[in-house]
Amino acid sequence: MPARSWSCALASLAGAAAPVFAQGSAETIGSIKRLQGVVTLQRGAQSVPLRPGTAVQVGDRLITATDGAVGLTLSDDTRLTAGPSSTLVISEFSFDTSTHEGGLLASLLRGTLHVVTGSLAKQAPLSVNVQTPHARLGVRGTEFIVDARGNAAEGTP
Repeated sequence: MPARSWSCALASLAGAAAPVFAQGSAETIGSIKRLQGVVTLQRGAQSVPLRPGTAVQVGDRLITATDGAVGLTLSDDTRLTAGPSSTLVISEFSFDTSTHEGGLLASLLRGTLHVVTGSLAKQAPLSVNVQTPHARLGVRGTEFIVDARGNAAEGTP
C-alpha cells in the first residue's frame, strides 16, 4: 500500500472510534469553519487568534463585533453560527463517536445563533440544549434560530 494510503487509513482509524468527552478538559470538540468581521475567542484569561480550522474547546467564549459572525462545527456535525454582536459559550459538550451518545449545552449570552443539529440531536434530542439569559431551550427540531436581545449581564453562563 502506498505511504499516502497508509497515512489516510491511519488517520481515519485514529478518529473513528475515539470518544470526545470534553466537559472541563482541554479536548477539541470542534473547529471554526468561517469568520466574518471581528471575532474574538476567549479561552480562560487568554484571547486566542482565530482563523478557519481553529480548535474549539468546552468553555470557549466566542464574541462577535457589530460586523462579526462566526461558524463552527462540533464533532457530532452540529453547526453553530453566531451573528453580529453575539456572545456564545460552549458550556458543555460530550460525544461518543461509536454510540453517538453525549450532550450539548450552548449558552447564548446575547445576539443571535443559528443551529443545525448533528448526530447528538438525532440520537437523543433531549441531550441538546441552548440557554439564553432568560430561557433554556430543549432542541426538538433539526434547524432553528435563537435571538437573545437586551442588556443581560455577560457573566458566567
